[in-house]
Amino acid sequence: MRLRPLGIMKVTALVVLLVLVVAVETDAAEPAILILTPTLADDRVEPSQEAIAFWNDRLAEVGVRLRLADAEIVVESPALRTLETYARQVATRAAGLPAGSYEPAPPAALTELSEDVVILLSRQDIMSFTWPVPRVSPPRHLVVIRAVRGPYRRDPMVSRHVVAHELGHVLGLEHNAESHTLMCGPCQPLTAEPDETGFLPLTESDRTRLLELYGES
Repeated sequence: MRLRPLGIMKVTALVVLLVLVVAVETDAAEPAILILTPTLADDRVEPSQEAIAFWNDRLAEVGVRLRLADAEIVVESPALRTLETYARQVATRAAGLPAGSYEPAPPAALTELSEDVVILLSRQDIMSFTWPVPRVSPPRHLVVIRAVRGPYRRDPMVSRHVVAHELGHVLGLEHNAESHTLMCGPCQPLTAEPDETGFLPLTESDRTRLLELYGES
């Protein structure tokens, strides 16, 4: 699978992180997804799977041929510690730095993986983000999902919206200014009501963008 750059966008929380938005090319096979989790009992595992299913339903609904593959789940991978360190480097160094040689070098533990999308269920209290891994071929994304904080963040609705939002970036969608939609930025899922899908809705612009990127099936 090959990915192509579309632009630069800002993600804001405790830090500001520059995220390069990329999209799967229209002739790509199902992007392979790997979920790395410290424990199978992690509260974010099931919401991550639900987010993948949500996107496949939306892609079918929009009428594009692309689908995301079912995720492989790996518990206590030897790569976890190395990827946690890399995630911290990206989160702390990416703000305000230009792309290229200033980017943290991706570790072999990441570049040697074969999956197109690696979802790291982090133990760290850092911002969730999507990062197109630099200087690797074939290209891939690292999606970092922060550790849950406090009772409200353990709400499955919050976790599945966070993962679905980040996967939206993987698919090439950018932030919008429409509150209470999936790709709004910043978002507060607990202040919004999901639609019949159990998720915040896509905008018409999101749907149009998906058709532009992937074409009708």
